[in-house]
Amino acid sequence: MNRILPALGLVALLAACAPPQTQFIASQRSAVELRAMQARVVPADADAAMRAVIATLHDLGYRITRVEPEALTVSATRQTALRMAVIVQQREQGTSTVRANASIVDAFREAQVDSPDFYRRNFFEPLEATLGRTLAALPPADASPEAPRPVAELNTLRERQAAAGRAATPVTTSAATPTAGTPAR
Repeated sequence: MNRILPALGLVALLAACAPPQTQFIASQRSAVELRAMQARVVPADADAAMRAVIATLHDLGYRITRVEPEALTVSATRQTALRMAVIVQQREQGTSTVRANASIVDAFREAQVDSPDFYRRNFFEPLEATLGRTLAALPPADASPEAPRPVAELNTLRERQAAAGRAATPVTTSAATPTAGTPAR
């Protein structure tokens, strides 16, 4: 009993030092409403649409944090707090569906942006200008790719400190074995 109490105290102390997890606040809009504001039909094949998405994000001042060419997804961050993820999906010959998902991050909260004006003015209109073509709304009966959640680099001081703390922790051989599905950092 005398050994259990100090061990429990140590566990409680270590748990108190762990950085709090960021809470994700999803949109309260329906999936149909979200899809209508986040997706457009682009008159370009998937490769050209992907290049245009990256160019548009750069032009808008985003820092590209991850590009997955096989999955046709791009994640980007602007001014530390605004994160955007975009996925491109090939449709019939010469057209693609582009879906964007944005979130705003502040202290321990990440809120999904659910304003149609935000997506129109701050992504799709500049994408139209980059392509030099008009984008069309996705027909309601058409499927669109799932909206990816933005993946950001370690932008905030808190994120960098947490990562540095994890990196400073010694790793033993048995703990170094990754588990299936665990993303590498």
